[in-house]
Parts: sequence; C-alpha cells; structure tokens
Amino acid sequence: TSLRLAYNGSHGYHDILRADANTVIPTICSRAAANCPAGLVDGTKYFPAGTLRPNPQLNSINQYFTSAVNRYNAASIDLNRRFRGGMAFRTNYTFSKSMDNASSLTGQQAIGNPPVVLDPHDRMRDYGLSAFDVRHRFSFSGSYELPFGNGKRFLKDAGGTVNQAVSGWQLNIINSLRSGFPFTPALGFNWSRDGNTSAPDRVSFTPGRTLHGIYLRRPEQWVDPTAFVLPPAGTYGNAGRNILIGPGSAMVDVSVFKTTRLTEGRNLQLRAEIFNVLNHTNFGIPSPIMLTNTGATAAAAGVITSTATTSRQIQLGAKLNF
Repeated sequence: TSLRLAYNGSHGYHDILRADANTVIPTICSRAAANCPAGLVDGTKYFPAGTLRPNPQLNSINQYFTSAVNRYNAASIDLNRRFRGGMAFRTNYTFSKSMDNASSLTGQQAIGNPPVVLDPHDRMRDYGLSAFDVRHRFSFSGSYELPFGNGKRFLKDAGGTVNQAVSGWQLNIINSLRSGFPFTPALGFNWSRDGNTSAPDRVSFTPGRTLHGIYLRRPEQWVDPTAFVLPPAGTYGNAGRNILIGPGSAMVDVSVFKTTRLTEGRNLQLRAEIFNVLNHTNFGIPSPIMLTNTGATAAAAGVITSTATTSRQIQLGAKLNF
C-alpha cells in the first residue's frame, strides 16, 4: 500500500498573448471634461459611435506580446494498493486552480474561449480561470485476476485444455470524474463599438445579482440569463472572463482480458473493452451568448447543444505477445 500527498505549483511570465492592435482607441470618461454620456463614472472606457480604427484602411491587425501570465496550484492525494489474490486498485483526487490571461491561442486550448484578448489596452482585463481549468478531478482504476487455473484458488489442479480455458482471465475498471470547464457570458455583437470582433463583448450583471443562485443545471438552460443585462452602449460589461462553469463529466470504462500461453515466451491476449459502459451523457459547454442587441434573452442563452464524450462503445481486439 502506498499513499502520496502532493502539492504542485507554477507561475509563468512572459507567455505569448495575442491582441488586435487596430481596435478603436477609447475615450476615458471624465466629468470635468464632460466627454461621456451621463451615468458613466470617471475612468470608464467609452467608445463613441462612429469612431474609426487607428488605421481605417485595415480591419484587424494581429499583434503578439510576451505579456501573458499564468498561475497553477494543485493539491492531490493518491492511494495505491495491491492485495493477495491478484486484486489491485489505484485512486486519485486532485483539487486545482489554473488562472491566466491567455490560454486559447490554439483551437485545442480554446474550449469556447476567443483567440485574442478583449481589451488590448488592458491585457490583464482577461485574467481569470484558464480555459482548461478543472477544479476537481477524481479517478479510480482497479483490476482483478480471476482465481481459476493452475496455482490459483479454484481449479488449481486443472491441466491441459481445461486450464487453458479457465486461467488468464482479468477484469478491469476505470472510473473518472471531473468538474466542468469555465466559460464567459458574452454578447454576439460588438456592443462596445471597439471594433474587436474576434473577442466577443461581455455582459454586465443585473443590479443586485451575483453568481450566487445563477445555476439552473439543466441542459435546456444551464444558467439563468436574467442575471445579466446589456452594459451602457459603447462600454465593456463588468462580467469577467470564464466566471461560469459548465457541466462536469463522469465516465466508467470496463474491460475483460483473456491471456492464453501458446509457447515459451509467447501468449495471445483477447480483449473486450467497453467505454462509457453506463452510456452516461456528458454535456458540452453551454451557449455563452446571453442577450440580443435589444437586451432580450437570446434564444439559445445557456442552452447545451453538444456532448463532450461519445456514447457507449465496444471494442474487441487480440494481441500477440512474443
């Protein structure tokens, strides 16, 4: 039996980050200058209607900076035990948190995140949970060699064909659970008027609403979209990046192996493997678009339309070892 407790931590600096260098330059609101609509506090970034990009002859200009940061902290416990009689198991639980402002430079990393930062003039505005952050992860694996055949508990005196038939059987199971990936409540149009169409604008919280009580946890509506409203036109919303968590995942895989000795140094292994044996549906990330340009709830707000894993699959195979 072995028990291992571990902590893993890392801080990264000067990672690559992508931004649009040709977005509209905002006006910084000041009551003294009276340069913004009423109701916007001093320091708010405001994009007046009709303001052009710095280079109006071009659209987006991708620019890469070495200014991204990331932080990862994790605690884990791992228990491994072998029993007499051919039984063994291993279980692991990890509690972790990963944060950054650029974890979606590639499609594989994105998991619903845009490939560029929202505000190129304040790149830390995107600092939040990593696109691949999983707070809880649990796994259990076990194997059991059936006690039949020569030298085993049952039919230990069997020989010839009988021993070949009853010996060498092994049952295996793998159970894996994880919490969901984060996503950002967003708008499907450029409400801020900053010209950045690669990174969707974000919503604002309805006054008095917070993340508390926002989750409905139904495939037809994972979160309550009435918790969000449009920010004032020409401004960014106050919702942060990746503040919402999608559904988790649960998988159970089982397999049966039959190993038959052929000659000295050679054996044949027949395998039957069933993935997602319970045929459990693991849902994908909900639609992040919460509102229309009139402020009404979007038709697909918080709706889950995809799955993260396949349905039950059965695989048969044979392996010759020599």
